[in-house]
Amino acid sequence: MNRRPKTYSSLLVVAGVACLALFLCAWFAPDALARVGGGQSYGGGRSGGGSGEGAGFILWLLFRLLLLTFEYPAIGIPLDIVVVIIIIYIVRSDKGKKAPASVCSVDAPHDVTQDFNQLRKFDPNFSEITFTDFCYALYARAHDARGRRTLDELSPYIGEASRNALLQRNPPDLRAVVGVIIGSMKVSNVRGLASPVVNITVDFETNYTEIVGGNGNKPGEMTYYVREQWVMERNRDVLSPPPAQATALHCPRCGAALMKDTTGACAFCGARIESGEFQWFVKSITLLGKEARGPLLTSNVAEVGTNYPSVVQPSFESVRAYFERNNPTFTWGEFEARVNLIFNELQIAWSSLEWERARPHETDSIFQMHQYWIEAYKRQGLRNALDNFRITRMQPVKIKEDAFYNSITMRIWAEGHDYTVDGSGKIVSGSNKKLRRWSEYWTFIRNRTAPPSHARADLNCPNCGAPLKVNVTGICEYCHGKVTSGEFDWVLSKIEQDESYRG
Repeated sequence: MNRRPKTYSSLLVVAGVACLALFLCAWFAPDALARVGGGQSYGGGRSGGGSGEGAGFILWLLFRLLLLTFEYPAIGIPLDIVVVIIIIYIVRSDKGKKAPASVCSVDAPHDVTQDFNQLRKFDPNFSEITFTDFCYALYARAHDARGRRTLDELSPYIGEASRNALLQRNPPDLRAVVGVIIGSMKVSNVRGLASPVVNITVDFETNYTEIVGGNGNKPGEMTYYVREQWVMERNRDVLSPPPAQATALHCPRCGAALMKDTTGACAFCGARIESGEFQWFVKSITLLGKEARGPLLTSNVAEVGTNYPSVVQPSFESVRAYFERNNPTFTWGEFEARVNLIFNELQIAWSSLEWERARPHETDSIFQMHQYWIEAYKRQGLRNALDNFRITRMQPVKIKEDAFYNSITMRIWAEGHDYTVDGSGKIVSGSNKKLRRWSEYWTFIRNRTAPPSHARADLNCPNCGAPLKVNVTGICEYCHGKVTSGEFDWVLSKIEQDESYRG
């Protein structure tokens, strides 16, 4: 007669433990994350900080407790209660904990800021912004030339071994390489600052399409996700060219068009360039991965670092005061209004898959990265929507000036509904009910030669004042000024996530 109450009690405990399991899995499970600012990964979704492993351990632990409760209820039930209390305490403590600014993942990328500062002692013209644009231009040009089998034209910038490494990827019937889009470019290492030659290691994550076949038949196409590592070298004391010259890919010595004579030397100045004597030179190219697929756009990832303290530039207040003295027309109110305009325009363009709307507000490199994701969503019949979004807070954390650009990094806190829908409108990840909060570091640049003016917070050309309408290259269709270069007003140059931002 005592069995029924015990069985009934055990069933209650089982039900309670099952509910707890569902609750804890929901608590630990990462949310879907996309957004214009990040969260996607070419490899199928950024890690959520171990959330999946944590949920698996919880389920295993609860299963063991369940067996113990059935076999020895006098021990199992009190133990259930104790474990539940401990788990809830740990979860709540972890959720509310603020990590110090120095927290970083074990595999965090090398912080190259100090290396670049050291390089500027030898090359005052060195600009990280210009270097990034140069790498984007050279990568795209190299794969285009690989498809046309004209890589030798780039010998002043790419060594023979590196050219051969690219050509070895060509299928026999390759006709062209098109749609080259760089989704990520990271400088992972800088070496040789104490020697005459500096090496910079650059990691690329890209997408391109190879067109093969033909001979009367319809050519076939295959799109690849590719990871590559390029090692670039240059004489340390060389003075970097200005931005327009750096990305033009002319002869590094004389500036003429790339054209070689029968000996392989420049047809104009006669220089045969096989090293970084005048400009950055690709020493080696390593293929880290190549997969015939696009990115996975419905992966679950978690927000990491929203509650972290801001990473603020050392002596920021002094740097800020110096910047304000040298730029008397600059006001933070007008700048923040422009930041808010750009933020809103990018969210709208992203959600509607009409990325041309964002073109006037971004540099070429970040526009290309975002364009990749827009096209990826379109190909998979998906759309990442952001509803009811708004900036809740902004904080300037860094101001930099190099030979050509001023840059300001703002930490932006925002909220909104973040979800992905398929072609029928069905939500496949995220939520249009649950408000999501996040923060990111956005860097804006402006050319130092730009005329003194106030930051615009309207949709008019910052140069001529006409309605803002630019072509695919970022040039105003009325005054023909390149709006996206920062030549006239602040434009977005970079977005970095909380957990990866190093200052």
